[in-house]
Amino acid sequence: MKRYLQFFGALAVFLLIAVASAWVTLRWVTAEKTVSVPDLEGRNVVAALKEVGQLGLDLRVIREEYHPSVARHGIIAQYPQAGTSLKMDRNIEVVISLGMRDIAVPDVRGQSIRKAELILSENGLSVGRVTQVYAPGSEERMVLAQNPLPLAERIQENAVNLLVSLGPRPTAYRMPDLIRMDFDAAMALLESAGLNVGNVHYEQYPGVVGNRVINQSPAEGYRVSRSSPVTLVVNREESFPSGAPLLRTPFSYRIPFGFRAVHADVIVEDRQGRRRVFSERKRPGSRIDLMLETQGEAVVEVYLNGRLVQSREYR
Repeated sequence: MKRYLQFFGALAVFLLIAVASAWVTLRWVTAEKTVSVPDLEGRNVVAALKEVGQLGLDLRVIREEYHPSVARHGIIAQYPQAGTSLKMDRNIEVVISLGMRDIAVPDVRGQSIRKAELILSENGLSVGRVTQVYAPGSEERMVLAQNPLPLAERIQENAVNLLVSLGPRPTAYRMPDLIRMDFDAAMALLESAGLNVGNVHYEQYPGVVGNRVINQSPAEGYRVSRSSPVTLVVNREESFPSGAPLLRTPFSYRIPFGFRAVHADVIVEDRQGRRRVFSERKRPGSRIDLMLETQGEAVVEVYLNGRLVQSREYR
């Protein structure tokens, strides 16, 4: 009897070990089994969910987007891509279509491009391709045309292309010869032509009459426009010995022509330190005329709306 009990006990242990081994082997085989990811793009999400379920995979929607050609609830993209080997019980991430956007495009013609961006954004749209052209009689940065046209519905993309004005085409001039010309006369000539004076450097050249232009950029004959900065080097006869008294120097600047008033600041930096000598709101085309008191080498800077537009050196 005892031998029978030992036999059955050994048999039970053997069977238990066999069952456990089979279960572990089955789990290992199942865990390592891989399947090929099917192509789900363009498929309806419900049908795709059924198909991947039969393969032992799961479907997870990560986001939804409008799409011009994929119908609502269709799959736009998938991760991983079709044909990738994937272990069972893993996820396929998909992007689902909300269908074509059904919206009336707002009219942004005649608006500044900045305001057009805001209007389009409020309607769930964005600015697409921007083409800029010179347009007589129009303000700079104003929207002249748009595509799609206003009130268009069911547009193919979520962006609106804009045609934007650069303003009237700038008049081109031939750079005059300013060498040896009196500085005040040169400034008057440039201002009468609407040219923008950029940097003015004052240097001392022995044997040259004071306040004369001794160098210029661009050179004579070059084509320039109102937006082209002109740099001048002017002879200054006076020297600045140590402890020299203050030098009174006339300073003039014309506000560029435009559509809006600007806040102008004039900053002087010399041996006395850095200081603001002018701060005022000025109309386009108006002038700033100052009598500056400087000592030693000085730099005079002009700022419009906080942006440096001109720097003159006095030596």
